Amino acid sequence: MKTIFSQLSVSFLLLIAVMAGCKKDPVMYAKGIESFSFKVKDAQNVEKEYQGVITDDNIVVTLPTEADVTELKAIFKTDNPRTIVQVGNEVQESAITLHDFTKPIKYRVKAEDKSTRTYTVTVVKKIGITSFGFYKKDNPDLTADYVAVIKGMEITVEFPTNISFKALTASFTTTTGATLKIGTVDQQSGVTVNNFEDKVTYSLNEASLTTPYQYSVSAIYLGKQWELFGDNLTVPTAGAPKMAINPVNNMPYFIYQRTGKDETGTSIATDNRKVAVMGYVSGQWQNLGDKLGISDFRADAHTIAFNSTGELYVAYKDYFAAEQRATVKKYSGATWTNVGANRFTPMKIDYLTMAVDAGDVPMVSMSKQSNATEYPSIPQRGVYVTSYKNSAWGDATGALIGKTMFQNHLIKGLDGNIYLGLMERTTGSNRPSMYKFQNNTWVPVGPISFAAADGLVGSQQVSVAVDKQGQQYLVYQVGSSATRMNHVMKYNDKQNVWSEIGNGVLTGATTDNFALTIGADDVLYFAYANASSLVVKTVDKTTNTWSAERKVIAEKVTAFDMQTAPDGTIYIVASLAASGKTVVYKF
Repeated sequence: MKTIFSQLSVSFLLLIAVMAGCKKDPVMYAKGIESFSFKVKDAQNVEKEYQGVITDDNIVVTLPTEADVTELKAIFKTDNPRTIVQVGNEVQESAITLHDFTKPIKYRVKAEDKSTRTYTVTVVKKIGITSFGFYKKDNPDLTADYVAVIKGMEITVEFPTNISFKALTASFTTTTGATLKIGTVDQQSGVTVNNFEDKVTYSLNEASLTTPYQYSVSAIYLGKQWELFGDNLTVPTAGAPKMAINPVNNMPYFIYQRTGKDETGTSIATDNRKVAVMGYVSGQWQNLGDKLGISDFRADAHTIAFNSTGELYVAYKDYFAAEQRATVKKYSGATWTNVGANRFTPMKIDYLTMAVDAGDVPMVSMSKQSNATEYPSIPQRGVYVTSYKNSAWGDATGALIGKTMFQNHLIKGLDGNIYLGLMERTTGSNRPSMYKFQNNTWVPVGPISFAAADGLVGSQQVSVAVDKQGQQYLVYQVGSSATRMNHVMKYNDKQNVWSEIGNGVLTGATTDNFALTIGADDVLYFAYANASSLVVKTVDKTTNTWSAERKVIAEKVTAFDMQTAPDGTIYIVASLAASGKTVVYKF
């Protein structure tokens, strides 16, 4: 009996031990968050850690106004190191996983027994703008609502390209007691109309602030953006920069006249205003040849073009010995060489433009000077075209002999043909015309010396563009004083008429400062300068209407050019009026 009792006692003790081993460890099945915080930099750029307040299943973290809540890494600790923390199906790692906390986020903590607990994490600011957007209920021209992204004190709203930023009403919310102003004007949500073409600064004030917070609001277009590609590129001012794109590497190059003050701060004498060339080579901007100028003497009316293999040509009016005739040079690797003789034209000339045809033959168009008496077959102000064949420059004016003009624009269209736009004076008044070089002769593109519906005479300049399908475009300007207007015309070959795209574009007192180019998918780009900016529009071929204008440069531009690379990138080179800087933008 004693033995049996002993055996039963041992068995009972073993059973108790087994049962004890089957009990759950309360620590291993816990699923709580003990702490939750963010490290962000304050207004003094000092990184600080901001702890969240945990109340039941809610976590609230208060951050400074300047903190960007769209890219935050949460620092958290659970009461069980063997739990899994998730947002949605994504496993979270403390101080590593990135999230946008513009809206509350749910964190789910899963224990080993697959039980879960969910916490709602909310980021708040004591003072600030809490929401911002443009809504169709407040803006009759909007067909959708556009909600801003708030990153600290930078607010961005994206729009499609058909929206104008000139008169938009913003809706916003702020923390309790905060008010907003733009300058001295109080802002009312859903009521106040503002121009958002440029970045707009909102001042936020609140009783506890000694200095208002400054919020910056930017309205931008979806998709590709214009961005700065080169800044302050030339020390002297770049007079009348003209651009060409290398077809081999898709990079921009431009020719300019050195004006203003030189590298030592000395004013450049008139006779020393040479032309120089700059290009984007091996990942940086650099001069091709002497940065002090590649011409022997003063030069202007400059132009630039590439052939199909990437050889660069320039032409300019050469003032050496007061001849004022054309010189053409070619850049071969590291040096500039003359193409033919210096000052080879048979008379004094003005207004050069150049293109290289599909057979890599350079062609230059120009006008005979108004007081020149040489080469009598060309009248004063007459059109003169020359091409370089068999190592000599020859007269290619052909059917254009006898026609007079102000300025001109010679291009190789994307259809591979050579076109010439003229501000023609043959009828006695300035009217635009366009010609195509076909079978070695010049053929009019539709009616010549035409006009837009207003019938007004033109100013002096024209710009032309032709897409891959051979669709021709031309822009010119009419008006005077403060009422100058640009007309962009499109040729309809079925009706044999030139008709205007949309309505004319007013530019105030800015004269003949515009350009056309064809972008990807044969889209027409129209750039023009006014008294305070340079803007770009594109055309919808189906509706024959313009997109909303994009402001590329928010200051006055003295002169600019725009070209498209074979890869579809569009470049603008511009000389800024106030600073004299030369800048390049790309799209």
